[in-house]
Amino acid sequence: MNEVEKGMMKYIRQWHGTTDEKMENINNLTDLILDHALWKIPENMKKELKDCRLRLKELVTKCHTADGSTSDRARRNTLLKHTVGFCLVKIKGWAIGQHAIDELTAHDVHLMGFLLPGETGGRHDRAEMTHARPEVKVSVINEDLIRVVIDQSSGENAALVTHGWPAGVRHALIVITGAADGKEAYRRMTTRLHNDVFLTAAHGKQFIIKAAFLRHIDDEPVFGNQLAFSMPLTTEDLVAALERQHEADAREHARETERHRQEMDALLKKLEARK
Repeated sequence: MNEVEKGMMKYIRQWHGTTDEKMENINNLTDLILDHALWKIPENMKKELKDCRLRLKELVTKCHTADGSTSDRARRNTLLKHTVGFCLVKIKGWAIGQHAIDELTAHDVHLMGFLLPGETGGRHDRAEMTHARPEVKVSVINEDLIRVVIDQSSGENAALVTHGWPAGVRHALIVITGAADGKEAYRRMTTRLHNDVFLTAAHGKQFIIKAAFLRHIDDEPVFGNQLAFSMPLTTEDLVAALERQHEADAREHARETERHRQEMDALLKKLEARK
């Protein structure tokens, strides 16, 4: 390949990358096909790609928030697998066929994120999953934001010091769950050791965070340490809590006053009866 096409290898490899990387390739391919009417892709293939992209966008966006459920992530993963397979089998097959009859150039095929038969991306056989376990550290920045640092552990009794990525590993999975209900508030794959995480509507709540190193994004995660942390209350939260306490105290005072009045009424009736 020439130098320009070598630069496209990033996108060619992303078909086997993270959810966000695969989504970037799907967006790129869809936009290319819609912008290049002269490519004459069959309408049924174009429609399926557009429909899959639309549904995926909604699911991927939802799964990046605390509203994303386990069911949502399962549907996202299933649809993502189907769409990537559709791109790499159906659309790639069509593109290679068009190249064979000189309707598409090699550059066009590479632009879509595909290699031609006989080309290689320099990839190697799949390696075994990593046994390295991460140490996760959390700094609470404010009531909505935390900073998460993932470090490689140097052993069972490792101090929380930075060791960087394990050899051959460039993905990590971060999972945050509510300490009270165990519900997932955040789950995301990352390629960074330092991550800023926003937790919406998390004021005053306690959470558990854990992380796992992944050599391949579809490896079964094996988590390292679990860490508990609490999000601070805002000034508005404190004022609201104080108002709720005042309201509760007022209701209790009203109940006590009414109980005292009833006791006095009962006593007066007894005294009247004795006359």
